[in-house]
Amino acid sequence: MQAAFSHINTDNPDLSAFKARGGKLITVQGLADNLLPYPGVVRYYEQVAAQLGGLASAQSFYKLYLVPGMGHFPVNGTANPDANPPIPPAPQVYAWLTDWVEKGAEPGRIDLATPVTAAHPRASSQPVCVYPQKATYMSGAIAAAASYTCS
Repeated sequence: MQAAFSHINTDNPDLSAFKARGGKLITVQGLADNLLPYPGVVRYYEQVAAQLGGLASAQSFYKLYLVPGMGHFPVNGTANPDANPPIPPAPQVYAWLTDWVEKGAEPGRIDLATPVTAAHPRASSQPVCVYPQKATYMSGAIAAAASYTCS
């Protein structure tokens, strides 16, 4: 397949033309993704930042979110098939991008919640932070996003 896909150049970190045209980009990566391991996505993001003069320059148009418990978007990536980790549904990610592009609402910390179902009658929530920040527990309920800060 290498010959068939060699022309798509998905590893070029020079997004300067995209940025110059006002482009916005959000990558949501599961930490339990078994198809695209997250270290490669982080490495690419860091290469983009280096190419564009630093993290602040990259984050002005490109946000990376690492989601614990999420597999290859948007599925449960845990070893427990009955687990219900907070995972962003695709329409929510699209809404973040649309709000950023059309309303200037730049995304920052995002709190995710599990859906309440008969199998999971209690909701849990967790924050996801803009990389390289991570959610840090402060105090309160472990399964509540309000108990964490991004740092």
